[in-house]
Amino acid sequence: MQRSTPYFMAILIVAFGLRLLAAFAVEHHVQKAGRAFLIEGDANGYWELAQKIAAGQDYCIHQPPRYVLRTPGFPLLLAASIKLFGPSILSARIVLAGIGAGCCWLTWYLARLLFTEKNSAAESIGLMAAAIMAIAPLQVGNSVLILSETLFAFGLLTCLILLAKLLMFPSQILRWAGLLGISTGLTVLIRPGWILWPIVSSGLVLLLSTAAYRWRMAAIAVILSGCFLVLFPWAWRNHDVTGHWVFTSLWSGPSLYDGMHANATGASDMRFVDEENVYATMSEYDANEHYKSRAVAFALANKMRAVELGFVKAGRYLSLALNASGFADSPASLVSVVFYLVFFAAVILGVYRWTGSPAGIAVLAAPFLLFLLVHMAFVGSIRYRLPVEFPLSIFAANALQGWDWRGWFRKNSPRT
Repeated sequence: MQRSTPYFMAILIVAFGLRLLAAFAVEHHVQKAGRAFLIEGDANGYWELAQKIAAGQDYCIHQPPRYVLRTPGFPLLLAASIKLFGPSILSARIVLAGIGAGCCWLTWYLARLLFTEKNSAAESIGLMAAAIMAIAPLQVGNSVLILSETLFAFGLLTCLILLAKLLMFPSQILRWAGLLGISTGLTVLIRPGWILWPIVSSGLVLLLSTAAYRWRMAAIAVILSGCFLVLFPWAWRNHDVTGHWVFTSLWSGPSLYDGMHANATGASDMRFVDEENVYATMSEYDANEHYKSRAVAFALANKMRAVELGFVKAGRYLSLALNASGFADSPASLVSVVFYLVFFAAVILGVYRWTGSPAGIAVLAAPFLLFLLVHMAFVGSIRYRLPVEFPLSIFAANALQGWDWRGWFRKNSPRT
C-alpha cells in the first residue's frame, strides 16, 4: 500500500472535509428555518432518547411511556457526543461526519480483501470504491443527519468484512464466526431490520465456505450464539419493563402497518399513531401486536393490493431521485438522478466483469437484496438504500478501474 498511501489519505480527507462542510451547511439551514433537524420525526426521537441516556434517566419516550420504541445503538452514540461536547447537535453532526469517512475506509478495506488474490487490481479498486463513496452527494449529505443510517453503514461494513474473512480463511472459521456474531448483534442494536442477517450470513457460510461440513455447521452455531449473547441484555431489560422477551424493538407492528393498510402509498405516514391513540388503551407490546395483526389481515384480504404496494415500495427503494417530502422536486434531486444513472450503470457492469473472489458477489449484493425485500413489506425510500451502497460501490469500482481512461482521453481530446 505504500505507493498509494497519499491517495488513500487524500480520499479520507476529502470524505471528512465534504461531510464537515455538509454538517455546517445543514446546521445553518435548520437554524435559519427555526427548527432543530432537517428531517424531523425520527431525529427528534433519537435525540430525546440520547439526552435521557446522558442524564441517567429512564430510556423511554412519549406519553404514555414507550420503553422499547428504539434499539439503543444510535442513541448511545449521540449520548456519548452529548457527554463529551454538551447538548450540541452540530457536534453530533461532526461525529457522524467522522463515522461517514470511516465507512469509506472500511469500503476500501473490504475491496482489497475481496481482491486479495489479484494484488495489481486490489489497491486501485479499493481506492476507487472509497473515492466514489467519499464524494457521493447523498452519502455526504445524509452522513450528518441525526439518523441511524451512517452508524448502521459502519456496522454493516464491519459484518461484511468479517463474513468475507470467514469465507476466505476456512482455517480460522470459528474465530471469524464469533466476531461476526458479535458484530451482527451490535449492528442489530443500531438497525433492528439487521436481525435477519444471522440467517442470511449462515446461509452464505453453508453454501460458499470451503471448510468441512462440520466446521460450517459449527460456524453457523457460533454466529447465531454470538448475536444472541449480544442482544440478550437488551432483551432481558425489555422483559423487565414489558413482561415480554423482545430482542429488537416494539415498533415493527406500526412500521409494518404504515406500509400495509387501505390508505398506504408506499411512503411513510405515521399520523395514524396519534390519530388512533391506541397506546392510550393498550400496553406497548399489545399495541405493537395490534398493528402487526391489522397489517397481516389487510395483506391476506387484499393480496393483489399488497403485491402492488410491494412493487411501489421497491420502486421507492430503487429510485434514482429523492423521494422524501419536500426534496423530490429540488435541485438536489436532479443531482441525485445524474449521479445514480452513472453509479448503477457502473454497478451492473462491475458485476458482469467481476474478477475478485467468487463469493464476493454474494457478500456485496446480499445486504442490498435483503433490504429490498424488507422494504417491500414495510415502507420504501431511497434513504433506506444508502447504507448498502457502500458495498455496491465496489462493483462500480471494478467496472471503472478496468476502463482504459488514458485511451479514452487520447481518443476524445481535441487535436491541435
